Amino acid sequence: MNLAVAIDDLHPEQGWGCEGDVQVDYLSSLNKDFGVKFTLFCPSYYHHQYELTKDWIDFWLQYDWVELSNHGHYHDVKKYTKEQIGEQEYLELNYQEAKDRVKESLSLWKSCGHIPKGFRSPGWGISQESANAVSEHFEWVAQHQDINRGITFNCKTLYGEDGIHSSDNLKLYNDTFMFQSHIQGTWNDNVWNEENYLHFQQVIEYLLSQYELKFVTMSELK
Repeated sequence: MNLAVAIDDLHPEQGWGCEGDVQVDYLSSLNKDFGVKFTLFCPSYYHHQYELTKDWIDFWLQYDWVELSNHGHYHDVKKYTKEQIGEQEYLELNYQEAKDRVKESLSLWKSCGHIPKGFRSPGWGISQESANAVSEHFEWVAQHQDINRGITFNCKTLYGEDGIHSSDNLKLYNDTFMFQSHIQGTWNDNVWNEENYLHFQQVIEYLLSQYELKFVTMSELK
């Protein structure tokens, strides 16, 4: 069985995935102790405040157990309010708008010396027109089997959203345990705090007692 761990919303803000953050220690420990790998979904210009930088990208790329993936550009909305649709950036865009947004995001990634293979839409939601545009620029997308029901992509589509804070009714997606989390944020339960870190250690130990696990990034599932 494969086991993949995804983490959303990392960006160059202290506490959200920077050198010296305690979350980095948690991830490093899980890799050292078990061999866990991580796919990090990073907005390229989070909330119009935190642009990706080459130094930040290079910090993460030093680890061979990390994959950096695209998580939108602004992780924010313009046409609608957050009260209406949250931060589902690609839910409010038509085809051309989404295509332009992806190009803008990838231009910033390229300036930092790295082009991500995968994509997850901020807040999961995405319009079909946006999905069409996204499919033209990424090898694969990671989506939610319920929230994105009826949305199709013209590229590899990976499903799975079990939280790192969960232990009951864990699902196998084909032959993969797929865990979802957020690096930070008081509005999420599946963040990388000490409680969830210790809990996830126990989940890994249990799964290792039941299965022969291969720890992978999401691109390695292809």
